[in-house]
Amino acid sequence: MENQSIVIFVATHVPFEPPANPIYVPLHVGRQGKEDLGYIGDNIGENISELNPLYGELTGLYWIWQNIHDMDYVGMCHYRRYFLNEGGRELSREDCLKLLKNTDVIVPEHGECEGSYLEHYGRAHNVKDLEAVGRALEKLYPECKEAFEDAMNGKIFYSGNLMIGSLSVVKAYSEWLFTIFAEASEEIDVSGYDSYHRRVYGFLSEQ
Repeated sequence: MENQSIVIFVATHVPFEPPANPIYVPLHVGRQGKEDLGYIGDNIGENISELNPLYGELTGLYWIWQNIHDMDYVGMCHYRRYFLNEGGRELSREDCLKLLKNTDVIVPEHGECEGSYLEHYGRAHNVKDLEAVGRALEKLYPECKEAFEDAMNGKIFYSGNLMIGSLSVVKAYSEWLFTIFAEASEEIDVSGYDSYHRRVYGFLSEQ
């Protein structure tokens, strides 16, 4: 794996000091119509940058899916959230490749909620949106229904939309995710939401 290429895009909407390691590349999410921060913007090429108020950092994931074609491994983290090694530093290229020898994708450590995840989500957001996602998933990917129900009824949860994996895995996941959201959006109405809750797809995607 020594010669394999890897890039980890750091989603941001504000100026920040990126890690010195060159595998970390800042990506300005929601760039459309905003001031140029000097980073790559998610509004070039095929993109949904203008939907950032609904999708949050997922407009960056969409951009990666549609526009990155020449990497072996790709990842996305956040200007305030990184994967760290045992020494408390951001994962290096060598750290990533070592982990990816034995796993398809690196994700954050999980948390545990009180009650079910469905209840956990409902305490902070509109649970009807999550139920709409379940119906869309069952319609489009019925083979995933049991796994979805297990996740909704379980106590484990994930946060942040952070991941590192092979380009093929990240692209397959992105196609799956955005296809489901396109279907669920027929039911989801954000017209009464404030700016925080309007980022509904960014919240829905975490689990």
